Amino acid sequence: MKAACLAMAGAALALCAPLHAQESERKDYAAVTAASTPVADAYFKAYIARDWDALEPLLAPEASFQDPTATHVFGGVLSEGRDAMMQRFRVGYAGISHMEFVTNRRLHSGETAIYEGALHWGLDLGDGTLVDSVTPMVIVLTVDDGKVVRHRDYVDYAPFLDAVRKARTSG
Repeated sequence: MKAACLAMAGAALALCAPLHAQESERKDYAAVTAASTPVADAYFKAYIARDWDALEPLLAPEASFQDPTATHVFGGVLSEGRDAMMQRFRVGYAGISHMEFVTNRRLHSGETAIYEGALHWGLDLGDGTLVDSVTPMVIVLTVDDGKVVRHRDYVDYAPFLDAVRKARTSG
């Protein structure tokens, strides 16, 4: 019983941490969020515009890109390191005719930026078939020390696959 009382007393003390410590954490949160937001927004803008020259300096050398939702559509989509990412974007995205993002929600919290919306994009399949689709999408970026270190795309590819089927059957 005495041990239980001591444990409860310790928990109560932990919950009543000095106010200045809590304020310090909030200031750090606010400062980190304020510092990462313009970096993430500039990167996001460059990504959607396919402005690779503007995007590249915003990437950390050890950055990574992944779209785990693309596995069944495009195969494994993972690029590790700035050079690999830029290769993917400059070469792998060359068949994309346009990308426009309509943002439903944008969230910045500490090092993380999340953009949720719909991506209107066009793709040349390489066989003369052009596909245009609007896909629900979430982009998650992680910023550290003024650079993007992690980029994850999550896409509902069903509308794209429907557009591919329609384009191939009508052509």
